[in-house]
Amino acid sequence: MPFPEFITYVETTILNLKEKFVRAWMNNVLHLGCRTTNIVESSHGVLKKYLRSSVGDLASCWDEIDKMLAVQFGEIQGSFGRNKTVLEHKYKNIKMMREFEGYVSRRTLKFIYDELKHSKTFAFDKEDCGCVQKTSFGLPCACIIAMKSNQKLPLVLDDI
Repeated sequence: MPFPEFITYVETTILNLKEKFVRAWMNNVLHLGCRTTNIVESSHGVLKKYLRSSVGDLASCWDEIDKMLAVQFGEIQGSFGRNKTVLEHKYKNIKMMREFEGYVSRRTLKFIYDELKHSKTFAFDKEDCGCVQKTSFGLPCACIIAMKSNQKLPLVLDDI
């Protein structure tokens, strides 16, 4: 090995911190909660089941992929429909979140609600926030919610 001291240094210091570097980078990218490849691998497995064979012409593969996407789209619509029609009580009396009722999923409401609670814990400056919610999920973060609250403005769908 040409640089044994360097390799030892990297193995003992930098590699032990690699998860922290990845987390810091991931918090600056819109990823919508997908931080691993599990979703892609799962989708690939579903696609392989629909195709059933590694040989086939383009038209038959296209038809099978179309069937798979139609089934997935139906499942997503059904799931989102249930999410939109059932509103939890803790969100009903919050003025800032009224416009979202029936338009966003319960998971999105929970993200926004958690940021709303976080924005009330202390005075927020843009520098203190980090805006992870905005950059990672495209949702209003605590500093945006605090600013709107101070200005007596509601959150609107365009904030998402």
